[in-house]
Amino acid sequence: MEGLVPAELFGNTKYLNPVQKLNETADILKNKENCDMVICLSHLGYEYKSNKVSDKILAKETSNVDLILGGHTHTFLDAPEVHKNKSGSDVIINQVGWAGIMLGRLDFELKGRRNKNLIKSHTVAIGEKTTE
Repeated sequence: MEGLVPAELFGNTKYLNPVQKLNETADILKNKENCDMVICLSHLGYEYKSNKVSDKILAKETSNVDLILGGHTHTFLDAPEVHKNKSGSDVIINQVGWAGIMLGRLDFELKGRRNKNLIKSHTVAIGEKTTE
């Protein structure tokens, strides 16, 4: 897809629109497979100054996605961010940098069909002693 990979590097690889593909897949998972929670592992990047597709754009332009765990831009978020999707529902985005310097932990409580709440989140700096 234009803007994701330089044209001279992708050769015959076919890139599909990530927003469209995520919407299609999340719809299947949530509405046909009856998944309680849909998690997207993304390597599109957290955000850009241009309108290049990013985790923030995925969150706003999709439905049925509950959590986006991202990479590529090496963004150290102090805490997960909550954004509204196309349907007005919450989508949580988290990214904890690069090279395993930090680890992120998100604890969800699932109660009944599709009722989920993020009850705790924190990051752990590797090398620090921790009791968790």
